Amino acid sequence: MNKDEFKNIIEPVVNRNKCILWGIEILRGKKRNTLRVYIDSNNTVDINDCENISKDLSYEPMLDISLGDDYILEVSSPGVDRKFFNIDQLDNFLGEELELRSKELIDGKRRFSGILSKCEEKYFYLKDLNNTNLIKFKFTELDMCKLKPNYNKLIKEHSYAK
Repeated sequence: MNKDEFKNIIEPVVNRNKCILWGIEILRGKKRNTLRVYIDSNNTVDINDCENISKDLSYEPMLDISLGDDYILEVSSPGVDRKFFNIDQLDNFLGEELELRSKELIDGKRRFSGILSKCEEKYFYLKDLNNTNLIKFKFTELDMCKLKPNYNKLIKEHSYAK
């Protein structure tokens, strides 16, 4: 079963619980497989959302058939240092710092960080932290892309909210 087939099983369950499917990871272990399901919401995701979705997914027989009877199911929010699973998810994070790892060497390196400056259909652009150069990336050519949170900003926002 490929990721799209997993998505077709998992997404309706997540949506029924008034959440959004952020992403899926399937880790093939020596003894047990792990299915990680990341959920988000227009409000907030809490432990109850994760628990309800986890319970509902445990009744999906196609997951047992594909992963075996003894797999680990993890349901969580993507967190503040969220990993991105498709380029459409980047649109709400313009101006934020990202860390990424490319599949192939680009100018002699694979790891990059910078400020997300622009998103297009297949490409996005990071402003290099060391200078003002824009670097163009194709999302499908990345191993990993995640948000590098500004913890000082998050702490200030939280402390002013009280």
